[in-house]
Amino acid sequence: MKPLEHITALALSLCLSAAAFAQSGTNSGTNAGANANVDAALVAYRRGDAIAALNLLHPLADGGDTEAQFTLAMVLEFGLGKEEEAAGWYRRAAGTGHAAAANSLGAMYFDGRGVPEDRARARELYLAAAQRDYAPAQYNLAQLYGQGAAGQRDDAQMIVWLERAAKSGYARAQAQLGRLHMDGTGVPQDFAAAARWFRAAADQDDPRAQFYLSVLMQKGAGVARDPDRARAWLEKAAGQGNDLASFELARAYELGLGLPPDAGKALRYYRRSADAGYTLAMERLLRVYRNGELGVAPDAILEQLMTVRLRLARSHGKN
Repeated sequence: MKPLEHITALALSLCLSAAAFAQSGTNSGTNAGANANVDAALVAYRRGDAIAALNLLHPLADGGDTEAQFTLAMVLEFGLGKEEEAAGWYRRAAGTGHAAAANSLGAMYFDGRGVPEDRARARELYLAAAQRDYAPAQYNLAQLYGQGAAGQRDDAQMIVWLERAAKSGYARAQAQLGRLHMDGTGVPQDFAAAARWFRAAADQDDPRAQFYLSVLMQKGAGVARDPDRARAWLEKAAGQGNDLASFELARAYELGLGLPPDAGKALRYYRRSADAGYTLAMERLLRVYRNGELGVAPDAILEQLMTVRLRLARSHGKN
């Protein structure tokens, strides 16, 4: 399974407003002026001025504004690397029922960042946020149950929480649920259900779902066989850097599988897949640099560099 998702990292990478994470009934201290200051702090953070963001957020956070506390924790964690201090502000916001803060604090306990590693405490925090219908926490809780990371593995609970998150429209949960239906893990194998969940997530630009939907469409499993649409989904997934999609597209261009052979494009997609950490792509590039293939002359230096990258990837358990 994929690692648990730390939604605050996602929030900052997408430049979402902190107001997007507001939970009903958890931010009674917030008014229009406070919201404006929180938004202004995020603007300052995005332009690289974390100190200005702190100056805007601290008075509000000290006064009990939970959205400011949550946003302050994000800036401290990701802008300044002050994880212990960030955990304290996540804890204060979570204590008033702020679900996103509880989820982020859970991720810190899961990883042991800024707080001692404590998987049981992580599960408690994910559960508290999940029960408030916070989809990222529902997804994290499902992953935790599926991994058995805080006790015995429980596929039934994994499915329960994945379905709740997926039915709320959360793309990552939809993609994961599709994969479980495709593989028959925790649920009976059902390619039609897998295709429905993959399509729901693919329509939200989830690259994993786009890749697996392309696989089902290519095979006609659970959905009408459609090689042209399958290739279109494969290209979308590869365009977002998905390792498996990039590798399959590279093979298609190298071998002429439904596409005109094109060594240049094959090389580009193998490199993209390798950059995403896919070891099979690294192995192929290793042979390319050693033997001089795909229009590339033998290159001992690139071969050596790829050997090191492959060794490191395998040491980290990558496929």
